[in-house]
Amino acid sequence: MTRPMLVPEPDRAPSLPADSGQDALARAIWAHGHERGVRAMEALAAMALNARHALPGRSLVQVVRDPALFPAWGPADPRHGLMLAVDGSDLSFAAAHRIARRAIGGLDLIVSGANRFLDEADPLPAWADGLMPVAALAGFSFYRV
Repeated sequence: MTRPMLVPEPDRAPSLPADSGQDALARAIWAHGHERGVRAMEALAAMALNARHALPGRSLVQVVRDPALFPAWGPADPRHGLMLAVDGSDLSFAAAHRIARRAIGGLDLIVSGANRFLDEADPLPAWADGLMPVAALAGFSFYRV
């Protein structure tokens, strides 16, 4: 089955405050997944919402901006500056905003309840030692920690 291509219109990413959960999530999933496509960004968004539900008392912004979850939020990460500078003229960022909005509204949790992810190109971190991924998609492994 082929999924239809998601083609956002330029300049359609909303102007949201920097402390918006939707904007923080969109930036995180864009930074980590835009080169791998819509499905990768959907999976990252679902994982982020799972992580948010696993950490009661923390806002979506606090969870998403944690570099332990999304390394691009760390100032030393090479994606950090690009992530902060991207705007609605980038079609994949506009798509990331739509995905973030849908995820916040209850996007299908396509990552089997995972609340952490790992780029399969990166070395296995200590937190993942001995764990089996619950899902794999677009070069990412997803874990329930």
